[in-house]
Amino acid sequence: MSRRKYTFQQRLEVVMHYFATDEGYRLTSARFNVPRTQVRIWVAAYDAYGEEGLKPRDKGVSIAPDIRVEAVKAVLTGQISQTQAAAKFNVAGSASVGKWMKVFSEHGEEGLRSLRIGKKRALHMIDDPVALEAALERSKDKRIQELEQKVRRLELRILYLKKLKALVR
Repeated sequence: MSRRKYTFQQRLEVVMHYFATDEGYRLTSARFNVPRTQVRIWVAAYDAYGEEGLKPRDKGVSIAPDIRVEAVKAVLTGQISQTQAAAKFNVAGSASVGKWMKVFSEHGEEGLRSLRIGKKRALHMIDDPVALEAALERSKDKRIQELEQKVRRLELRILYLKKLKALVR
């Protein structure tokens, strides 16, 4: 299922209708057959940036690391939602802010400032044999750690069940 694309004119028409009438998000979205959340996003973008906020963005444009950090901190402090952060910081969508929050929780602020966030290269695409060997070793180490954690969890579960059984007697 592909995502529906809307032209600048369609977006502008929806937003202008929203402001010209008192129909609200639900009726405006029904009239133009656009998801209600999308209408909210466009209205917020128009409020923040005018018509420029409704224009399609170039793909692959990188957001400055300071803006990423600021957006994530604003969401984490509860000042604004992810959708509002996307509109305020002129980000393509709230999914990007969500990804940044995940990177922030895993790697901290430095992870957001790093230029190498995103998908890692598949092992079969690595050309350098030394780098491939190192990547395979890291992969094995990671798998070993995951399995050790699983064993620990299962051992604790067994101990818990034994204790529960003893208490029931």
